[in-house]
Amino acid sequence: MREGREIPSLLAISARRLCGGAGGLGSWARSLPAGTAIQLREKDLERSDLIRLGRTLRTAFDGVLIVNGDLEVALACGADGVHLPSDAPWREVGAHVHQRGLLLGVSTHSPTELEAASETGAHYALFGPVFDSPDKRRFGPAQGLERLRRAVRVGLPVVAVGGVDAGNAASIARAGAHGVAAIRAFVDRRTAVDLKAAWTGAAGTITPLEASDPEAQ
Repeated sequence: MREGREIPSLLAISARRLCGGAGGLGSWARSLPAGTAIQLREKDLERSDLIRLGRTLRTAFDGVLIVNGDLEVALACGADGVHLPSDAPWREVGAHVHQRGLLLGVSTHSPTELEAASETGAHYALFGPVFDSPDKRRFGPAQGLERLRRAVRVGLPVVAVGGVDAGNAASIARAGAHGVAAIRAFVDRRTAVDLKAAWTGAAGTITPLEASDPEAQ
């Protein structure tokens, strides 16, 4: 993992369609609360367009920048990590990501996938959808908090995704997640600030015992 870059606890996933197009992503990145990481995830774009967007984000934003699915784009724009979808060849691509000293994240939807991610050497895993989300419905119904608790017990840092907002951030923290990721909750600065406040306020008060024991909650 690149020196000085930590596993994100607040991860804003890009969606240029909600930010006024590609030209709005730089302003969006500058509006994010301090300490928020970005995952560049624009799957419909060609590599050259992704590199341009990545460089725009790298210029506008000094936090952790992670590129979805493409190591070459990550290297070309000076990103800090690569995030692989659940159907990617984790071992093959992950080995190259590790060789470059970059952060490696993967998307998971079950404890079995989390165990495989851990064996692959992923630094963290997205897990979800925890709550209902229009952007995640194609991955199946919401997992819920109990499945999130079971996912956390695998031992890999888990970043919860799917329907995350300020109203449920505390329950995610109590379930033991390392962090939260979202698209819509980070589009508007006000909701992003609210999410950060809810997450940091809750995460700072949860003990390991409370995170592992539902009865303690």
